[in-house]
Amino acid sequence: MRSVATILEDRGLIHREHVERRTLLIGLTCTPDLCSPGDLLDLADDLIDTAPEVSFTVYEDSTDEWLGSFCRYVPGLGRFVASTDHDGDAVFTAREVLELDQMSPGDRRAALGVPWSEAIAAMPTDDAVEPQPYNTRWDPASGKITALGAGPDGADVTITPACVTEVDDDGNLADTTAADAALAGNGFLRANPWEALNVTCRTWGTDVYLAPEDTPGSTGPTPGIQS
Repeated sequence: MRSVATILEDRGLIHREHVERRTLLIGLTCTPDLCSPGDLLDLADDLIDTAPEVSFTVYEDSTDEWLGSFCRYVPGLGRFVASTDHDGDAVFTAREVLELDQMSPGDRRAALGVPWSEAIAAMPTDDAVEPQPYNTRWDPASGKITALGAGPDGADVTITPACVTEVDDDGNLADTTAADAALAGNGFLRANPWEALNVTCRTWGTDVYLAPEDTPGSTGPTPGIQS
């Protein structure tokens, strides 16, 4: 949820001031202050790359000179993109209508975007609140990862096994796969990308969540080893 909220914040679609926990109001339409041609597809690309499990609709209103457009995305269905009129309804050319007439009912429904609209309409509309995040530190040279205050009674938690990796001359981590797998194996999910916490790139940080018990590869909400 944090990754989606961050994308929306960066694009001016939602605003958070003096708020410690992120909340997404699912079903609420977010409108940017300013947008440029191409923003629609760029936003869709960012959302799909960052949170491919999320369903959404992004759209641009039509103008006096141009049709609008929308992109719907649903996991398992992929994207549905169409031009729209002033009411936000998909519009089709005469040639496309003739092609639709020759299709089977199932193919026609797909070409009209019906499965996408039905899936979006069936989504829950409750608020989604970010779980409690825990600051986490990683020393790639030694491999030690510590989730601060994430254990019982606020104790720090040392993640096992140790995850040693290299940092190149440009300050890039060689590989985070083992670290992310170790987090998951100790009952955590990473909330955001690893970031260097000092100019030497010796210490890296992120936030983590306690993983739900049904998360694949997770041991559930009893994490790690206390240090």
